[in-house]
Amino acid sequence: MRILVCLHDYLPRHTGGSEIHAHQAARELARRGHAVTALFTERDLAARDGEVREGVLDGVRTLEVVHQREYADVRETWEEERSLAFFQRQLAALRPDVVHFQHLAIWGSRCIPAARASGARVVVTLHDYHLLCDVSTLLRPDRELCTDGLRGACSACLRRHTLWRERWDGREPESIWPEAARTRFERHRADLAAAHVVISPSRFLARTFAAAGFRSEREFEILKAGYPGPRFPPRRRDSSRPLRVGYVGGIYFSKGVHVLVRAFRHLRCDPVELAVHGHLDWFPDYVAGLRQEAEGSPVRFRGAFEHGAVDAVLSELDLLVVPSVWYENMPITIHEAHRHGIPVVVTDLGGMAEAVEHDVTGLTFPRGDEHALAQCIRALARDAALYDRLARSRPSVPALEEVVERLEALYLGPG
Repeated sequence: MRILVCLHDYLPRHTGGSEIHAHQAARELARRGHAVTALFTERDLAARDGEVREGVLDGVRTLEVVHQREYADVRETWEEERSLAFFQRQLAALRPDVVHFQHLAIWGSRCIPAARASGARVVVTLHDYHLLCDVSTLLRPDRELCTDGLRGACSACLRRHTLWRERWDGREPESIWPEAARTRFERHRADLAAAHVVISPSRFLARTFAAAGFRSEREFEILKAGYPGPRFPPRRRDSSRPLRVGYVGGIYFSKGVHVLVRAFRHLRCDPVELAVHGHLDWFPDYVAGLRQEAEGSPVRFRGAFEHGAVDAVLSELDLLVVPSVWYENMPITIHEAHRHGIPVVVTDLGGMAEAVEHDVTGLTFPRGDEHALAQCIRALARDAALYDRLARSRPSVPALEEVVERLEALYLGPG
């Protein structure tokens, strides 16, 4: 099959969960003999907008399109005329049998019906809440959880964009923003309906989109990411040394790294240490605040690592903490830790709570509660029996080959 994988960003420059999963699946599809092309965007102010860079990564053909993320009006953030025009040219040139959207940011949801009109089978994987929320997290500017986005009634995140009043008949902004939010919501809901298959890695995300009226929950395919590499034996707690706690991922507010760093202020008398792995230069102000909060605590900021080095990173940890303060979908780091036999502590929220059953396969704590998180870490540091039980009780992790076989079946399924 000729398969076009489309998403906002891609490896090696971007190493979020959606990018890693998209590439691992594309690489396995290419290994199986399919002609796979990954189409994605990159902001590069030194290049011309629309410039195309061709390449190959692990057997996957890549097409990187320069997109500066600059808009004259908020409406352009979901209409994306230039991205749609470029996408349609690629459809004509590549003539894919399947188009798999791993993310619709930058491209715009109108690419879904365009792909279907080309005769391709269209699959969409939802990794976050982008179609409901302009910042993808369902977090309001005051950093509290948003529920109005499920009704297309929240315009708070849209207000970070430019408003060209002439395109809205010169009306006052306060009458425009609610209309913009509703128009965006309805556009995305109508366009997603054109997909043959919509995949959600978690039941929580599927329920959320069903509650928003995008499609019924039973119409979603629940398919987690697959994982290459061996399944390691469960870890055992070595009480003769400190518990090596780790965070692995993006370092910015929604990921809740500050909650974890603050928890370590309450653990200075406990046998624990923390290693924070992730890009330190993407959000320098946030990282500077973390460093200040970490003073006097056994916290090390280890920086970024190559996407293929996850086994080496996790081999140096005894415990993974995922302290996100937004409704994570299904973080791949949780399953990577399970593959390594490492217990996991997560926020009791969204897909994280779905991936970890409290006191059975890991521990959970309330959103943003640094004291409760500190108690979880202390318990695992001091109670070797608890640690060993949780490590042994880890859930099974789907293999990459298993997931790609399911993808192939979905690609070939009835329309």
